[in-house]
Amino acid sequence: MFVTLSYHIINRTISDKTAISEEAFEQQLAYLREHGYHTLSLAQAIADIDGIQEAPPCSLLLTFDDGYADNAQIALPLLQAYDMRATLFVITGYIGQSNRWNTRACYDAQHMTWDELRHWHERGGDIGGHSHLHYCMTRLRSDELQETVERNKRLLEQETGITPRAFAYPYGRFNQAVIDVVRQHYELAFATDGGAWNASANRYVINRLSISPTWTIEDFAGRLQASCLYDNPLESAN
Repeated sequence: MFVTLSYHIINRTISDKTAISEEAFEQQLAYLREHGYHTLSLAQAIADIDGIQEAPPCSLLLTFDDGYADNAQIALPLLQAYDMRATLFVITGYIGQSNRWNTRACYDAQHMTWDELRHWHERGGDIGGHSHLHYCMTRLRSDELQETVERNKRLLEQETGITPRAFAYPYGRFNQAVIDVVRQHYELAFATDGGAWNASANRYVINRLSISPTWTIEDFAGRLQASCLYDNPLESAN
């Protein structure tokens, strides 16, 4: 099995619960490498879930939600430097635009362009769906729900040439109607609840550990170990 980590923005100038600094992100990658963690591709994660090929010990799936430009400009070079990879869940309705669609945000952040998204994929990053307009999916009519999932996936396929295999629920909100629609288009889906995923869990409600900007590296290590399913947890940083 594996633990999934959830990131959004990598930008030291933004003060928000979804943003961490470049320095904190690199420190976390360094910790993962030094302590023997292995980052999975999305295909490897799916193979593990399907029982085709067991993930190596100390495996993680790193994920980014929304598709912000700093993921390509800042996170990707750091991931490459540490020989790690991640999966990006993309909102297609705001490609190349600012985050002003998010009326709750007190900051400005730019979304990736299609070229940046293709660059992400060409450099080994995986891509998944995150709906077309990031509406709370539990509030949508059935036709709206189908549209936001289908259009999101169709645009990703057309613009990147890949077939996305995984989905992340906007705001982490879902119900059975949402799961039923996502199941028609994707092989697995991710929520935002903390903790590890295990074989008895629903593959359309995979837990993720959301990374907080308030954590020290000791906090990161401790919370990661608490989420792990391994019999012999790694020694935390002190």
